[in-house]
Amino acid sequence: MPYDSEGNFTRIHNWEDDRVNDIDIVTDHHDEEDDNFANGLSQAFLRDGRTAMKGDINIAGYKLKNLGNGTSKSDATNLQQLNDAIKQLKAGIINSFNSSQKLGDIKASVQSSNHGNWFLCNGQAISRVTYSELFALVGTKFGAGDGTTTFNLPDYRGKFLRGLGGNSASDIYTTQAESLPDISGSFAGGIGDNATATGAFKRNGTDAESIKVDAVGDSNALSGLFNFSASSSNSIYKGTHVTPINQAVNYFIKVKTEE
Repeated sequence: MPYDSEGNFTRIHNWEDDRVNDIDIVTDHHDEEDDNFANGLSQAFLRDGRTAMKGDINIAGYKLKNLGNGTSKSDATNLQQLNDAIKQLKAGIINSFNSSQKLGDIKASVQSSNHGNWFLCNGQAISRVTYSELFALVGTKFGAGDGTTTFNLPDYRGKFLRGLGGNSASDIYTTQAESLPDISGSFAGGIGDNATATGAFKRNGTDAESIKVDAVGDSNALSGLFNFSASSSNSIYKGTHVTPINQAVNYFIKVKTEE
């Protein structure tokens, strides 16, 4: 066999140059055995890669082992390179998301505790040194912490976040107190059925159920009975708070840029 244990062709011959130059190897006497051997050499590829393969290799389910790292777009890649590419892709997606979120941004989440550089907006005190960038941004406007080494994050528990402006609070650091619109109405007393009511006031009863109001007891001096109910003015008045339909979430603030 003209190959050694390392797969190198051992005969001194210019056949390697012939293969590089795409010159077929032939025998000097054409019997079937020698022609098959020459044809096999002609279809072989050099171990140093000087000639490219011209056909498929059927490896019958065996692995290509110890494949080197591909360096050009036409090279094969190995498993390690594929795994590294997947990791880089995942990291790129995460970094892309994180880089789009800026210091001080707020997000809603079903997470229940601090994670990464996102801290729960529950008024907690954090270090002025460790989170110096955020401290430079908000200072002690949400609270001074211990007064020297910490400062407070906003506390959004039980609150709706609202766009600044219009009739909101004057800044983003002030909690606007609950408020309800004024309730109005009027009534005019009169004799008999002449008593009238508007808005939150409502006439109750008839003349027969009215109260004598004349100081001397004149039975004809009657005024209607009236009830007061805010819901008569607007059906929204039926609870203890002005509360739109809602679902609770946790709010988080980004406390640090990515490192």
